[in-house]
Amino acid sequence: MKRFLAWMVFGLAFSSAFAQRQMRDFIILLPDSFYDYLNTTKRTEMVDFYAMGVKAETQNLLSETTVLDSLTENYADIRLSERSRLQLGILTTTSGDTLLCAVRSFLGEASHATESEIAFYDIYWRPDTSASRLSMDPSLLLHRPDTMSQVRYDELLRLIDPIMTSAVMAPDLSLTFSLATPLLTQAEREELSAILLQRKLKWNGESFN
Repeated sequence: MKRFLAWMVFGLAFSSAFAQRQMRDFIILLPDSFYDYLNTTKRTEMVDFYAMGVKAETQNLLSETTVLDSLTENYADIRLSERSRLQLGILTTTSGDTLLCAVRSFLGEASHATESEIAFYDIYWRPDTSASRLSMDPSLLLHRPDTMSQVRYDELLRLIDPIMTSAVMAPDLSLTFSLATPLLTQAEREELSAILLQRKLKWNGESFN
């Protein structure tokens, strides 16, 4: 019984210490399957360079350059490649648990052609199965000005095809969403700007809203 209690105390202490890890540790512990051409050695090299105050870049396994642009205790911004970006944030839930948020963005040839995917994980990089962490309806990124007719508004809406949502995580761990407009001309994009909005969501301990 005493041995069981000792192991239980050790397990709780280990879990607590693991939960208090900083972002650099979670980057190193990132499973290779998450980003299979940036292995543990490459990730460790990158965070060590950042700690030394030199440019934190490494050649990934596809011979492309990966750069750690920003790293704090609870935030990281990584340019995985010329066309891919990963932002990571350490969130704390209302129950005191640690949650990892990953924003993976696929970059087009210009900023208006970016599409993002957002996922949540526990401290062991296991997917968080809660469906309520984030809800972002693309319609919330659109509005019709009072001075615009419904007919004109509908005309502009038809320009948005396909619907692609872009997200950026800031160092304060807020998320800013916008709609991407990859297939439009510059003139069409300027017209569409009259009905486009950005939405900034903040973490409340359970979800972004």
